[in-house]
Amino acid sequence: MIKLRAFIASDTDLLVSYLNSSEVTRYITSAIAQPYTERDAQWWVEEGSDLVHAKAIEFNGTLVGCISAKVGEFEYNRSAELGYWVARGYWNKGIASEAVKLFTGSIFSSTDITRLFVSVVAENRASLRVLEKNAYTSEGTHRQASFKNGRYFDEHCLVKLRS
Repeated sequence: MIKLRAFIASDTDLLVSYLNSSEVTRYITSAIAQPYTERDAQWWVEEGSDLVHAKAIEFNGTLVGCISAKVGEFEYNRSAELGYWVARGYWNKGIASEAVKLFTGSIFSSTDITRLFVSVVAENRASLRVLEKNAYTSEGTHRQASFKNGRYFDEHCLVKLRS
């Protein structure tokens, strides 16, 4: 069973383990420190996750990932950027798809956000499929939009509007 919840102090060890996996961090933001330390995890649990709409993804009682939405500023304050990751051992189980479904519904029903968008590295086919399953639609491709680990990446922008 998948549940979204607030982060708790006991999540720190798993956060450190998961976020030091190059498979997990391959396509996610470089804003996540590498290496990811216990101090980084404690900051996220105690403060960082409160700076955005962030939830822990729990599967059968175990933390397996994170999902968040960062609200835009000024005239973009009804729009938010979605981000998520799931630990390697939990891939291909429908967890990300269900988490995106639950989180999207929660954001649209409990906030004044009317637009969720996400940029996905073109090579990240699994994440693109998760978003397509949740009726996120393409707004286009941004060529060489990001630069990480010495490489440029094209990114697809997908969006879902509150219906």
